[in-house]
Amino acid sequence: MRTAGHLLPLWVWIHAGINAVTAGSKCGSPRVGSPMGRSLRVVGGAPAIYGSHPWLVSLRNGGSHFCGGAILTHRWILTAAHCLASRSKDFLSGVRVAVGEFDQTVDDEEEQVFLIKSVSVHEKYHHALPFSYDIALVELDQHILLGARVQPICLPLPNQSNPPETSCIVGGWGKMKEKGCLPAVLREVQLELVDPAKCKHVLQTVKGPNNAQQRAAMTVLCAGPEIGGRDACQGDSGGPLVCPAGSGDWAVLGVTSWGKGCGRSWGNNSSRPPSRRGSPGVFTDVRLLLPWIKTKLRAADEQNEGTPSSGLCGVRDGRVTGREGLLRNPALPGDRYDNNQLCVWSISVPPGNSVLLEFDHFDLESDPFCRYDRLTVSVGTQRPVGVFCGGVLPGPVLLKNSQHATLDFSTDVDRAGSGFAIRHRAVQGNSSLGCGTVVLVDDLTPVHSPNYPRCYGEDCVLRWVVHAPQGHVVKVTQSKLKRQRFPQALGADSAVVLQLEFSDFDLEESDGCLYDSLTVLGDVEGTEEIVVLCGGDVPPPVLSYHSVMVLHFTSDGSVTRRGFSATLTFISNADLQRPRGGGEVTQTSAHGTRSQ
Repeated sequence: MRTAGHLLPLWVWIHAGINAVTAGSKCGSPRVGSPMGRSLRVVGGAPAIYGSHPWLVSLRNGGSHFCGGAILTHRWILTAAHCLASRSKDFLSGVRVAVGEFDQTVDDEEEQVFLIKSVSVHEKYHHALPFSYDIALVELDQHILLGARVQPICLPLPNQSNPPETSCIVGGWGKMKEKGCLPAVLREVQLELVDPAKCKHVLQTVKGPNNAQQRAAMTVLCAGPEIGGRDACQGDSGGPLVCPAGSGDWAVLGVTSWGKGCGRSWGNNSSRPPSRRGSPGVFTDVRLLLPWIKTKLRAADEQNEGTPSSGLCGVRDGRVTGREGLLRNPALPGDRYDNNQLCVWSISVPPGNSVLLEFDHFDLESDPFCRYDRLTVSVGTQRPVGVFCGGVLPGPVLLKNSQHATLDFSTDVDRAGSGFAIRHRAVQGNSSLGCGTVVLVDDLTPVHSPNYPRCYGEDCVLRWVVHAPQGHVVKVTQSKLKRQRFPQALGADSAVVLQLEFSDFDLEESDGCLYDSLTVLGDVEGTEEIVVLCGGDVPPPVLSYHSVMVLHFTSDGSVTRRGFSATLTFISNADLQRPRGGGEVTQTSAHGTRSQ
């Protein structure tokens, strides 16, 4: 949808989890050739190899191509909202979706043409710059027959990160140059991702500083060189920007949305008159909108009960209620879960209860940082308490004072284990679990080592995850201090910190706290270590870096002591910034549009 001013819609993405929809199919894995085998271009470029973009589709009206799209499953297509948002029912009834397309002038070997059954446009899409939420899902009237040249593309993993200058690729039947003609044969262009800060800055030079939409949520990313010459163009809108996802597979990072001109340089925009400025390709960031995609596909499955699932999860997921139950993936013991999945379970128990999760079986791909296959447990939808992978059976997870839990299971394109079986049940009162547990504490609750004030046991691991209310941080206490300016450690989003005040502390003493210890962390993933504590001295307060704090207690196979007792406090960040005494707060440490 190129309008006056040559605003050009485009799109990109990564990989989140399409289940194989027929035997032998796999997302993001071309069987013929491969994207980016050569440095090709759409604007000023060369034809692609037939079958190298098996996920691409062509949206046509009256036999003429006007937008692109990408195959997600056997009946769902991903495209840009602006391609279909303002179209009438009469227009949509005339649209045809062609898969397996390569040469627009002939019937290609695996080409199939479908009618549209339904269209879901993002509710927050706004037809004005910066075209936030420019995304739509198209349901076809029949199922796609997959083959060598017709395959789905992978969605991104929810936490997938592709650094700036990652080489990605866009394919389509868009114009070969600004104000040029549409090609008959599919073309492709290699584009490098642009740093997000640079992307935001250059878009401001295109939109103008007074544009009201500048304050809107930014759901876009940019790709393309500052010197121009490589870009998508009108007619490429709705098509995917795909990036390497490992093992030779590809995932969609975004949807082609818009751009200023086609292939213009944009590095010196501020020195040009507005009409001569350019921009990189602008794409809807699919990572940010994965929950919306999942919600829409699940809702469609519920309305079409009895039809095959959307393909995002190999087993039934969604809302789970009742006092107890079992979640399993794969469905049958002894099987292996599928690659390219995104499953989400929302568990609710009756009021007055807490959620308890107990693992009967656990076997996912192993990685120290759980970057590939992973299970994330959250309170509600926004507060993660644990990220699990590998083959070690996790201990029980007790979500204290919470009636709601969310389990997100995502897998990449390679290697699969035998999955998991998790029992969930409602528990009442101040249930207390022993070693090998993860406990969420979200109010002013006493925290103590197992069996306190009696000696804790040997070979024990116990973890607390603490989320402060909005506007507060967490404070903890520790010994053997090293002073530093605390506000520098706080994240900008930390309106609140957490504090843990120790009333008693007695752990085995050792150099570097190698044996029994209490480690305080600033994040659930365990990458931000605040302090490691041991010995017999009662520590002074320790503050969290953000509004989350993780306490990790571990003991070895010998010498047990009385342990510790402490109380959590939430502190306003505003109070932390007020000068006290010498005007310094201390933190401590110890031991170490483009449619046609």
